[in-house]
Amino acid sequence: MNTLQSGYRRVLVGVAVLGLFGCAASPDTDKADGGYYVTNPDGEVYKDAAGNCWHDPNVEKNEMRAECGDQVAQTDGDDDGDGVPNSRDRCPGTPMGTEVDARGCPIEKQAPIVLKGVTFEFDSARLTSQAEGRLDNVAEALQSSASMSVRVSGHTDSIGSDSYNKQLSQDRADSVKRYLVDQGIESTRLTTMGYGESRPVASNDTAAGRAQNRRVELDVMNP
Repeated sequence: MNTLQSGYRRVLVGVAVLGLFGCAASPDTDKADGGYYVTNPDGEVYKDAAGNCWHDPNVEKNEMRAECGDQVAQTDGDDDGDGVPNSRDRCPGTPMGTEVDARGCPIEKQAPIVLKGVTFEFDSARLTSQAEGRLDNVAEALQSSASMSVRVSGHTDSIGSDSYNKQLSQDRADSVKRYLVDQGIESTRLTTMGYGESRPVASNDTAAGRAQNRRVELDVMNP
């Protein structure tokens, strides 16, 4: 198995594990019960770790659900808005929009896969022949995991203006996507983003560092 495919396998396993511990969506007040119970988007009563139903302490009780019995857990607020109540939130103050686990702590994302050898002609988005050979391996890996979607990210060094580098990185990411689509990968499974020089992984003060910063990465968006 080549290095790229091994990397995909590791990422897929990581994503699958994260899926097991992902948190539920932020609960909404259940209008059917006069706002007394708190439910998830599927209309199911949200429960605590002991299986006790949640209710909103700010509204009056309207009717008791059979599934809850006499065991009712009062929500104690969710100050950081991550869907985990304060009493169970082990990571309070999580920035808004951060994906968290059942403890309210940020889910660690797998590092993106750097497509080593995927290079372009000078000051251009045209793939080199070496890059096409590398991307054939990427296409093979994607074909073997038909449900997987990825984001192709382009990055540059700091030579040139910010706006020019951002456009060049976007053009290069789009060029990679076009090649993969030509190899039979559905375009709906591929998104692109050009970051320009904004996310360096090495110093731009040396030729070696700039070479590292000129790169294309894949981020697995789903298992």
